[in-house]
Amino acid sequence: MLKKAICKFTITIACASVCGVVSSVPSRAQDAQSEPRFLEARPVHDPVQVERTRAEWQRELQDLGMKGSLAHCQLMVETIYENTKDESYGAVCSFDGGSRPRDIMLCEDTLVGNLTIRAWGFAIAKDSVLNFTKQNCPAGG
Repeated sequence: MLKKAICKFTITIACASVCGVVSSVPSRAQDAQSEPRFLEARPVHDPVQVERTRAEWQRELQDLGMKGSLAHCQLMVETIYENTKDESYGAVCSFDGGSRPRDIMLCEDTLVGNLTIRAWGFAIAKDSVLNFTKQNCPAGG
């Protein structure tokens, strides 16, 4: 998914430079109005959904060239935003990259595919996962 975003960005720049198109940059107020508003977070207790999300994250880590296995995801949350079908998930999972397993925090906006990882400096707590997910993986990327 990272490759798609880079390619899309490159095409946009090429078109702007070839076509002479200049788009205006929206103000912060306009950006705030266009961003979906956070409604709630739901804990994910369904083992099938937890495993599906863990497996997707595992594939994405491998696509990025990270060797190792992702297991035992806990404190998984799904963030819900107003007027969008976009979903974001966050959790703390065990990652074994060879030396010894360690807990890492992950989140992803499923529509955009924005996977974010935090390897240290976090509390293993529901509020910590929720804040990390809202900040790093909001609806719409």
